[in-house]
Amino acid sequence: MRHFFFGGVNPAPHKESTRRKPIARMEHQPKQVVIPLVMSTGEAAIPAVKPGARVAIGQPIAMGQGLSVSAHASVSGRVLAIEERPHPWGGTCDAILLENDGRNTPWPGRPEPLDPTQVTRELLLARVREAGITGMGGAAFSTAEKLSQAAGKVDTLIVNAAECEPYITADHRLLLERSDKILQGAQTLARALGAQRAVLVTEGDKLNAAEAVERRLRKRSGKVELCTIGTRYPLGAEKQIIQTVTGREVPPGGSPLDVKCVVLNVATVFAIQECLFRGKALTHRTVTVTGGAVSRPRNLWVPIGTPLRCLVEEAGGLREKADLILTGGPMMGTPQHDLEAPVVKSTNGLICLTQYERRQPAPESVCIRCGKCVAACPMHLAPAFISQAVRQGEIHKLPRLHPQDCMECGCCSYICPAGIPLLELVRQAGELMEKGGQRQ
Repeated sequence: MRHFFFGGVNPAPHKESTRRKPIARMEHQPKQVVIPLVMSTGEAAIPAVKPGARVAIGQPIAMGQGLSVSAHASVSGRVLAIEERPHPWGGTCDAILLENDGRNTPWPGRPEPLDPTQVTRELLLARVREAGITGMGGAAFSTAEKLSQAAGKVDTLIVNAAECEPYITADHRLLLERSDKILQGAQTLARALGAQRAVLVTEGDKLNAAEAVERRLRKRSGKVELCTIGTRYPLGAEKQIIQTVTGREVPPGGSPLDVKCVVLNVATVFAIQECLFRGKALTHRTVTVTGGAVSRPRNLWVPIGTPLRCLVEEAGGLREKADLILTGGPMMGTPQHDLEAPVVKSTNGLICLTQYERRQPAPESVCIRCGKCVAACPMHLAPAFISQAVRQGEIHKLPRLHPQDCMECGCCSYICPAGIPLLELVRQAGELMEKGGQRQ
């Protein structure tokens, strides 16, 4: 039985310029890469190298602590410095600056590849932690920690290749070109975690990728289900994809574990497969470079730490001035003001929008109580009432409106005909709740 999630919107996909372009290696490797010590939730990693040291691809250069993950050299060369650098999530943080010698020397100490039958739960967790893998769909949570929490407690593994954000095709191309490895990784994960069901989810408009997966499923003895679903944003979010695939609804304030599910992005599953069966740490990823301002939109296989400026250059530069540059999609992406910020493990796209492409909000007017924001909110919130409570200072009303459940997808602001900045106001309400506004 096919299930659906509540709410959502249907923005124009804008994927035509890159959906048919294979993943390509960079023709001009970056001369320097910047490896931030913050690439996941939690504390910063601790540097394991000093300026002047020689490094090789895959060599650990920073060790994770707590919920943070380890970082590895994505190029071979020399450590130039450990200094503060711009971060694509905003602000600055300490980073390890590597000079690329262009030799692509692999680290001789990388672990031996495993046989799929050798992968136990303990070995899986150890290898994933050692490889420094994070959620690569945007969440950037430690994958080892996520798998550790899920082990033995889930019955369904969902591999998320929905990629509902406009413009981005990185996961689409990865699924199309690496489907054998992704299926192998999904089977291994399901067995090691004790999940009885593994489901690979993609959107119905990615027919070539779905057909490629179906052909490979016929040849494999293991059982991974393929689920193609209708395109709707924010389908790629964990709670929405769980409801769509299983019919189970994650409770407010809960997690996928509450409904015995674990969701992993397709790029994360590919990275896990690479670390298990090729001994590779997470040093490269696919990034879509696109937008109306880009001369030659592409899907690139990029060393982590590559400055965003190098991605623009690799795509032929800008053919006109970009009015807005984002990492991630236009719905939930992060504006970039400094292209010296590097690619991190969760960077799946660099989008350079022209003034014509950039969606300009309508001039703000009064709320007409049309209810569109309520119908579009996938978390069953009432953004109009939350925004009204914030603007009128009626903080006592917020607890029963649950603004802290907002997933910041932006559907409410996108759909509002009155041009009210609903997302910003709901976010403000959530901050008031965190500061104890419910007691005022």
